[in-house]
Amino acid sequence: MIERIEDKGYWYLPEKPDETIAGILTYTPNESISLELIGSFGNEKNSFEALFNNKKEKVIYGITADAKKITLINCHSSGSRNFSCPFSIIKYNCQYLIRGKHILSLKEPSFFKADVSFPLLTYWCYPEALRNVSYFNKEEKFSTITISFDAYDEAKNTINVIQIDNNTELYLTKGINYSGSDFFLTPKLEQYTSLEIHKQDDSSIEDYLSIIFPYEQFLSLATLEVAQCSKIRLYDRNQFQQLKNGEKIYHKIELIYVQHEPNSVPRKIKPHNFLFDYHTIEEQYPYIIRKWCTESEDIAPIRTHLIESIKNKTFFSSIDFLIVIQALEGFCTRFRKEDALSNMLNSVILEFSGIDKIKIDNICIQEVIDSRNYYSHFMERVKKKHILDGVELYVLTHKLRKLLICCLLQFIGFDNSQINVILNNSNSSLLASSKIFEESE
Repeated sequence: MIERIEDKGYWYLPEKPDETIAGILTYTPNESISLELIGSFGNEKNSFEALFNNKKEKVIYGITADAKKITLINCHSSGSRNFSCPFSIIKYNCQYLIRGKHILSLKEPSFFKADVSFPLLTYWCYPEALRNVSYFNKEEKFSTITISFDAYDEAKNTINVIQIDNNTELYLTKGINYSGSDFFLTPKLEQYTSLEIHKQDDSSIEDYLSIIFPYEQFLSLATLEVAQCSKIRLYDRNQFQQLKNGEKIYHKIELIYVQHEPNSVPRKIKPHNFLFDYHTIEEQYPYIIRKWCTESEDIAPIRTHLIESIKNKTFFSSIDFLIVIQALEGFCTRFRKEDALSNMLNSVILEFSGIDKIKIDNICIQEVIDSRNYYSHFMERVKKKHILDGVELYVLTHKLRKLLICCLLQFIGFDNSQINVILNNSNSSLLASSKIFEESE
């Protein structure tokens, strides 16, 4: 979902396959999926009628110039403004684009496997797919450097397999992208780690997204970066090329949707800033992912707030404070059953009092309560003596975010001693001592 796409072809509604209209489909990363038609699917006589007859189409089918099948889902139209034009120009903005297959809805069970790429996943789970061997001559100088890798072998390239339920298995896999150039002057070699979702029964796009979205959030927590997938490739049991030896090579079907956050690695990634990497949690990984995915409804809004709070922002506001405190309050309400914010905070601070980076923060509960009430309920400032703003509110938010991270780590299966090690081993500024900010005032 990183590269721009432009497909020229004919477009039609599924119920009217004989009424085709020429047009151009354009996907602009992080911006839009748009279809521009020379004409309209309706009976408008001119562009004026088409302009004011905006329609919503659940599904639009297309056949491109290279014979690729296209499905567009949830399309909203707008007409052209050139009223002197003898024909209408209709533009649709679409939510989902499927390249390679016609389907009628996101709920249609159509695919048995998905291969998902996350730019951050390769950094988080280093693939070790390339081998680099150096040879020295008798003078102990480099004589030869050999880089090698295995041809595709499912057993060797599988890092981990997790059974989520009776129908779903998650594979962490490693691999190599190799492409030569003219005369092999500048060959390109890249190793990667990806996520594969295998389904025993054919499943819908919604089923796959219900795994992909939580996995993005898990990876965001693990790396303390906003993680998004860059490519989703789906596979249909009926779309393949069969070799002479009987082996089936399944065709890739692309799923594309607009992501308004950057979906490539935004800056130089420093793994020592991660909260933890794969090798740190390798033994617990199956249990953690199974719990994260199967109990997603209980924790979903809380982890969404946490991911929102770790985004790299140019300025801080009271909204950032409210995001964190509401997530903490929600966690305690759902999983600690406390009845008042003061009791919630007392309980959870005591629970993690043995964590070094929580212990030294010395969170003032009254400051949290008064600030939350002021910014959330717009109470009069004179009635609350412990309201913070500016740098003080930023520092308080910084402390509470660390507390929220401890809550999420415990939820997915870490005990306090492990949480302490994880926080102490990360060099992320999100986990830095609050004294750094307090001393800089």
